[in-house]
Amino acid sequence: MDSIPENLFETHTLGATREWLVSARQVPAFKFTRTKFAGYSDARTGYRFVRCAPTIGQILACTEGEGRVLVDGKWKRCPAGYVYVTPPRTLCAYEVQPRGQWKVCWVIFDETVRLPSLTVGQAPQLVQADTLGLHLAIEGLCHEAGAEAEPAGLELWAALVQREVLRILQPGHGDPRLSNLWLKIRQDLGGVWDLQRMSRSSGMSNESLRRLCQKHVGRPPLSQLTHLRMLFAADLLACTAEKISSIAARVGYEDAFAFSNAFKREMGQPPSRYRSRQNAVPSAK
Repeated sequence: MDSIPENLFETHTLGATREWLVSARQVPAFKFTRTKFAGYSDARTGYRFVRCAPTIGQILACTEGEGRVLVDGKWKRCPAGYVYVTPPRTLCAYEVQPRGQWKVCWVIFDETVRLPSLTVGQAPQLVQADTLGLHLAIEGLCHEAGAEAEPAGLELWAALVQREVLRILQPGHGDPRLSNLWLKIRQDLGGVWDLQRMSRSSGMSNESLRRLCQKHVGRPPLSQLTHLRMLFAADLLACTAEKISSIAARVGYEDAFAFSNAFKREMGQPPSRYRSRQNAVPSAK
C-alpha cells in the first residue's frame, strides 16, 4: 500500500467522467432521509476527490472496474463489490488511477443523518457488499427524475435507494452470529423477543451480544430489534391497506398506541402520516 501523500489537499475533479445525479430539490422524499444527492459515475482518468473535513456523509459503491480509496492513512484498492463509507468531518479521498475506469454509484447525506457507520468523526471504512441493487435503484431514480418525474414514482425509487443503503450499512455483515440472529428475528418479528432470547439465539452471553451489537450497529440489541420491526412496518404501511392495528400485531405490539409511538420515534412521523406520504392505496382504518 502507498503511504498517504504529503500534498493531500481539498480536491474535487471529474476529469473525463460521465455522471448522472439527482438532488433533494428534485426528489422531495429525500428530506425524510436527509439525503442531499444520489447518482452514478463512469469515472475515468482525472476523477479525484479529497475532502478534508466534509459536512456530508457518503457511501461510494463500486460496480465495475477499480479505484482506490484512503483508509487509515493508506491507499487501498476498491474493486467491484466494495463500498467506501465516509462519515462527516473526517478526511477521506478516492480516485481513479491513470488510464483506469471505475463505475461507482453514491449517496450523499446531510451530516445530521442517523445511520450506522456514518457517525460524525468516525473513520472511513471499506466494506464488502452487494452493490448492484444500489446502482439499479439509483439509476431508476435518475431515469424517473429525468422523464416523467411523477411524485409517487420518485418516492418509490427513493425508498428503494434508502433500502439498499440500509442493506449495505446494516449491521451484522462483520460477524455471522449477528447475521444469523437478524435473520431469525426477521422470520419472527411478531414474536416475544427479549435480551435473553436474543442471546440464546446468537449463542452469546447478554454482555457479548451487547458489545458486538454496539460495535456493528451502533445501538443496543433491543434498539436494533425495534429498528427491524419498524422497517418492516414501514413497508406494510407503504404497500398495503392493512389496518395499523394489524400491522402493530405483526411486529409484536398488542397496543396500537404503543406501536405508533415507537414508529414515530424511529421513523420521525406517525404511521398514518407516513402512509399518506407514501401515496399508498387508501388505508382501511
